[in-house]
Amino acid sequence: MRLLPKYRNSFFTRLILSYTILAVVLIGLAGGYLYSQANRMMVDEIARDSQIRLNTAKDYVEQTLLAKFEANLQNTTLSTIFTQQNSNLNYLLDNSWEGQSTRILQFRQDLELIVHANEGASNATVYFHKDNYVVDKNHFYMVPDNSADAAFIKKLEQMIANRWMIRTLPDGKQAMTYIVKLPYENLNASPKGYLFLDIDLKHITQATAKIMSSPLEKLYIFDKSGSLIVHTGDANPEEVSLLQNAISSGESVQEINDEKQGNIVLSYLDGEKSENGWTYAIIRPINSFVLSSEQFKTSIFVGCSLVLLFGLIISYMFSKRFYIPMKRLVQNIRSLYQPDSSQPQANEFAMIGSALNFMGQKIVNLESRAKTNEMKNLVLGASLELEHMDEIPQERRFMVAHIRLIEGYTDKFKQRYADVDETMRFELVCLNPQEAAIIYFLDSNGANEDETIAAHLDRIKEEVREEFRFGAAVGTLVHSLEEIPISYQLAQQAYRYRFMYGPEAIVLHSKISTFHSSPYQFAFDIYKNALKAGDVNGANRFIDEFAAILEKRSLQLETVELSLLQLVSTLYQVVIELDLQNLVPPSNLFDELKKDTLAATIDSIRSLSERMVLHVRESGSHAHTDVILKLKTYIDEHLHEDLSLNILSEVASLAPAYISTLFGEVMKETFTEYVTRTRLDKAAVLLQKEARMSVADIASLVGYRNPQYFHNKFKARYGITPIQYRNANSTVTMAN
Repeated sequence: MRLLPKYRNSFFTRLILSYTILAVVLIGLAGGYLYSQANRMMVDEIARDSQIRLNTAKDYVEQTLLAKFEANLQNTTLSTIFTQQNSNLNYLLDNSWEGQSTRILQFRQDLELIVHANEGASNATVYFHKDNYVVDKNHFYMVPDNSADAAFIKKLEQMIANRWMIRTLPDGKQAMTYIVKLPYENLNASPKGYLFLDIDLKHITQATAKIMSSPLEKLYIFDKSGSLIVHTGDANPEEVSLLQNAISSGESVQEINDEKQGNIVLSYLDGEKSENGWTYAIIRPINSFVLSSEQFKTSIFVGCSLVLLFGLIISYMFSKRFYIPMKRLVQNIRSLYQPDSSQPQANEFAMIGSALNFMGQKIVNLESRAKTNEMKNLVLGASLELEHMDEIPQERRFMVAHIRLIEGYTDKFKQRYADVDETMRFELVCLNPQEAAIIYFLDSNGANEDETIAAHLDRIKEEVREEFRFGAAVGTLVHSLEEIPISYQLAQQAYRYRFMYGPEAIVLHSKISTFHSSPYQFAFDIYKNALKAGDVNGANRFIDEFAAILEKRSLQLETVELSLLQLVSTLYQVVIELDLQNLVPPSNLFDELKKDTLAATIDSIRSLSERMVLHVRESGSHAHTDVILKLKTYIDEHLHEDLSLNILSEVASLAPAYISTLFGEVMKETFTEYVTRTRLDKAAVLLQKEARMSVADIASLVGYRNPQYFHNKFKARYGITPIQYRNANSTVTMAN
């Protein structure tokens, strides 16, 4: 214990540390090499096992699980139900569906039997090419477009039969679909139809998960395009991205470090080995295995620890041997120089260095402080008697930028700026913790200097964004030192335009000096009427156009503030006229609504407008509903007559545009949509019940003077013509 104070904080300690670090580096290199070899052995062992598991998974999915559905469909279902000569399928392939309601019902039951016979199947559908209609386990569609699978049915002729494919069902679920050409026995002839069976992808996923030996292992299956189709466990987007990158790189095995699972091994089986072209991939955490390489790693740690201990002992002996001459030299130096006892020295070299550097550092600090104060006075115009005038280039032009720090402090920003900028000559002056000025020294033959400086500041901003955030403004070009304060004052004025462009904008005085001072004449009555009518869309639309004009027309800041004041005055005028002082209490409303930026100010005005509009609409909602319901009754009773917003305006004594707005709010559909839907629904009822009435008479009875126009509207809504609709309903009635 007595030896410790003797060698504490001395060169002797540094010698020991030096030899110790050398020993640690050598041991680390050797141990790291051995450790990496052991890790490679582990990865190779896991990779071989993973390839075996991937082949097993591929065989199970394609040769067992999916093959079972193919066998049931081809060898059992088709052979026992559909291939008989007098079966419903063969008959419907060659004949029309008309008058065959019983056969279609029986055939739909056959499809339902197919779905029940295949566990996991969600639907079985047949498309008949002859009469262009579709039957599935639940429905019969006379027109394929009425089927939820219409888009898929249109592409059947372009698809490869007897092959599994992945698709999204109309209800949003994922499914594997198997397509068979009909008739099944005659594969070379032109198909008369198609049968496709949908298997719920969730069923495939659950069946595949059962073959995984550990919950930490995850199996992923990708289709030919690289999209994920099957996965066990929770699908992690990061893991999917890693697997897709590994597959695209061509490396069948990769080791990756994951924050949650530690080291993991990614392996995949190329799609060329799959009959469907699918790629099988597996993720296996290394810590889920107990391998022989782990024992080798333990031996490496033990051996390196023993060698390190031996190295510490050798380091101590060598250090003591070399320290004795250094100790005598330090004693001689102390007899000549006594350092300040209040400042503890780290070691002998620190004591010597402090004596030599103390006075020099003090001189440098004093000169730096004097120069900083003089430059600050130069920028602010307080004094022009500079002792360091020789350091400022005289035959140059000058331009000053005002800097406002949002995050960070100017002293640290000055150091960071000097490290980043090596392209322009400048002098950065710290005015206070948040504000600084940069004096740029420019060549006499330069052009567009302010734009060059702005681009330069943009680049600086991007490079220091993680440490500092700032806004800036650039003043005008001056030709002498005496004019530098003028350039800085103009830069300060330009920075006021951060209200328009945001606190981190870089504003040029040359740009804002060209802005218009004449105010734009806004139609504030539109905004006022929208507020009174409770029209939130109209009010927001006016505010959007108002903001767009202020941003695009290059107006001076005072003009923009005047326009905002007019907008707020219009808003408060509505408050007074509608007696909304309880909602918006009397105060200096403009000061409360004005924020640091134009966008924030517009948002605050918009928020208050929406509150007012909501209050107006809620206070008048009951009356609106009664008016529209009365107009709805009028429409229902006068469908055979001409109907328009102008007619309803006379009935309700309200403006047509106001009726249109109220109608959409109450009925949740436009006036035109409601009239068209009601007329066509009434026509459909008449087509069913009034068999003796002609289509033209029915069209006239529901308000259509042009039978052809009625024909087009009816077909657009129901998918078939009025005659087809009447015949189809009569056929169904007879079948029942």
